[in-house]
Amino acid sequence: MTMKKILALVGFVLLVASCAKEPNERVEMAVGEGAMRLGVALQSEVADAESIVIRIYKTEGESEMLVRRYTSLDDVAEPLALLAGEYVAKVQVGEKRVISFDKKYYYGEQPFTIVAGEVESVTVDCRSQATVVGVEYDATIAETFEAGYFTTIAIDDKYDAEAIKREDVYALTFSETGEGYVIMPEGETTLFWHFEGEHTESGAIVKEAAIENVRPSVKYTIKLRYSADAPGGVVIEATVDESLEECKDEIFFSPDPTIIGVGFDMTEEQLSTGAARQYKVSALAAIATLGIVVDGQELDILNNTYAGLSVTKNADTDYVVTLAEEFFTLVAGGHNSLTFYVEDADGGKLSKSVAYNVQGVMPITSSDYNLWFGDVAFKANVINTSATSVKIAYRANGGEWTEVEASAGADGVYTASGTNFAAEKEYEYKLVVDSTDSGKTLAHTTAAGAQIPNGDMEAWSKSGDVVYPYAAGASPFWLTGNDGAKMANATLTKSSTDVRPGSTGQYSAYLKSQFANVAGIGKFAAGNLFVGSFSMSGLDGTVSFGRNFNFTAKPKALTFWMKHHEGTIDKNSGKPASGPDTCTANIIITNWTEPYAVNTKDQSTFFTMADLATMPGVIGYAYYQSTTSNAEWTEYTLDIIYREDMKNVKPTMLVVSFTPSGYGDYFCGSTESWMYVDDIRLTY
Repeated sequence: MTMKKILALVGFVLLVASCAKEPNERVEMAVGEGAMRLGVALQSEVADAESIVIRIYKTEGESEMLVRRYTSLDDVAEPLALLAGEYVAKVQVGEKRVISFDKKYYYGEQPFTIVAGEVESVTVDCRSQATVVGVEYDATIAETFEAGYFTTIAIDDKYDAEAIKREDVYALTFSETGEGYVIMPEGETTLFWHFEGEHTESGAIVKEAAIENVRPSVKYTIKLRYSADAPGGVVIEATVDESLEECKDEIFFSPDPTIIGVGFDMTEEQLSTGAARQYKVSALAAIATLGIVVDGQELDILNNTYAGLSVTKNADTDYVVTLAEEFFTLVAGGHNSLTFYVEDADGGKLSKSVAYNVQGVMPITSSDYNLWFGDVAFKANVINTSATSVKIAYRANGGEWTEVEASAGADGVYTASGTNFAAEKEYEYKLVVDSTDSGKTLAHTTAAGAQIPNGDMEAWSKSGDVVYPYAAGASPFWLTGNDGAKMANATLTKSSTDVRPGSTGQYSAYLKSQFANVAGIGKFAAGNLFVGSFSMSGLDGTVSFGRNFNFTAKPKALTFWMKHHEGTIDKNSGKPASGPDTCTANIIITNWTEPYAVNTKDQSTFFTMADLATMPGVIGYAYYQSTTSNAEWTEYTLDIIYREDMKNVKPTMLVVSFTPSGYGDYFCGSTESWMYVDDIRLTY
C-alpha cells in the first residue's frame, strides 16, 4: 500500500516525512554504519502525538534487542545512525486501555535493513487497535420508554450484571447515543450487547445478542428503535462499519423476517399428501423477496403462480403461503425438504427449511440399471397405507407407457423391475397409486453406448510401405493383411478420399483383392479389414479375430456405409468355386478369453457365417453376403441376432470384418473385386 493510498483513503498524515531512499546523501557515519530517516503515518485527529513511544530493535532471527527508545518524534535524530544489520521500528500512540469512552490507541511496526554507507527511509503505519462500539437510540425509544433504559456492551458471551458490577467483566454502558473503544484481550472474540427498559404500555422489555468474531479497526453499532408491530417491541439492527479497513461490507443482525407453521410444528416432518399446510411469513419492513427452493428449482412465489401453491397478502409485511398436495408434483419421492427464503426492504433475511415425506418415485442412477441386460430397478415412496394397487410406469423418448407392479418394502418404499432399458434414451417414470398418477414424474437419460475405435476410418498411418488403419503410435484395433502382402509390394487395404455422401470426414477404407506374386510364386489375397491381429508364416497368414471391448450397453445393430464390386472368380487354388465373387461383412459379439485364430494353412480353423448360431462363445452375431455389385454408396444395417442359450452371458470381445472376397481364406476370388467402407457404428 503506498503512502498516497493511505492519505487518500484513510486520512492519515505523515510526521517526519522522508519517503525516498537516498543512498548518496552525505551523512557522517562511522565505518560499518548506515542511517535511517523515520516517518510515522498517523490519523490526523491524533497528529499532535501527545503520548508517543518509539522503540527500535536490532533483530537476529526471532530474537530482538532494544537499541533505541524515544517518547517524542523530535528526539529521533535526522537521520539516525545505526550499525549495519536488520531492525524493526515499533511505534505506539495513545493510552492502551481494554475499554474506554475517549481513549484511542494506535500501533504499528516496520522491519528495515541498514546498509553501511546508505540512508534508509522507514515509514511506520500506525493504525487504530481498538474496536469501536456504539449505540444509536431512535427517537421512538425516548418517546415510549420510561427514563432509565440502557444498553450494555460487554466482553463476554452473556450478560451478567453482577459480574459487571464487580468489574470482573469489562463493559461499557450507554444511556444515550454514543460510542466507546474496546481492545479485545488475547483469546477473546465475542462482544455481548444487552438492552433493558420499561415501556410505558408493554412493561419491561429486554433485547440482547452476541457479536461473534470481533475484529480491531472495525466499528460495530447497535441501532435501536421501537415498533408496535415487532415481536418484543424493540427493533435491533447491528451494523459493522469497516471503513477503517478500507472496506464497505455491511453485516445485518436480527431482527430478520419470521416464518411459522399455522397449527403445526415446523421442526417436524410433514406429509405431502392430505390436508394443505399454511405458513405465516412476517417482517418488520415490507417483504421484497419471497421464494421456495425445491428439488433444485428456485421458485419466486411472490411474483409467479404455481400449481398447488397460493400466496395471500395481508399487508406489505405479512403473507400466508399455502401448500397443497398438487404442489408436490415438483418434488421427487422420499424424505426431502423445502427451503423458504425471505428478504425485506431493510435487508433483513431469512432462510428456513421444512422437511417433507413426499409420495412419488425416487430418482434412479446408473447403478440402478444394466444396459447390457436391459433391467432396471425402480423405487417409490408410498405414504398411502390404504392403497390397493401400486405400480410404476415408464416410457422411453415419449413413447407408450409400460406399467409394472411394485412390491412393498420397509418404511413405505416400494420396488419394481423394468426391462428393455437401452443406451441413449430419455426415460420418464412415475408412481401410479390406485390407477391415479401420484407425485412428480421424473426423467433420466442413459449414457451413449460404447463405439468402435476409428469406426469413421479417419486415422491411418504408414511404416515403410505398409499402410495401417490406426494413427501412428496408437494401439491398433482394426488391422488388415497388408503385412502379408508387402513382400509382393501389394497393398490390400488403404485410405481413400472417396467418402460416403454427407460425411464430415475425409477418408474411407478401400479394400482391393489382388494376386500377390514374388518371382513367379504367389497366392490370391483378399482385400480385408477386421478387428483383430495378423501374422505371417511363409506365404500363409493367420488372422486372430477379436479384441477386448467394454460393452457398456447392448447394441441392436451394426451400421456402415459401403459400395463394392464383385468380379468373376479368376483365382482358385483352394476351393472349387466359380462365378461372381462374394462380398462379406459381419459382426460377432463373444465371451472369448482369447481371439479366434484362422490359419489359411489349416482349413479346420475356417468357419462360415452359418456356424455362428452354434459356435462356442458366440453371444450375438449378424452378417451380410452378396454376389451382386453395388457401385453406389449405400447405408447398411445388420440387426444383431442374440442367441437364447447365451442371454445371461456378458460379452468380452468384439469381432467386425469386411472383405470383397468371401473365399479369401481358400486363396479363391476375383482380382477385380473391391470395396469401400466408411462410418462403421454400433446402434443401440
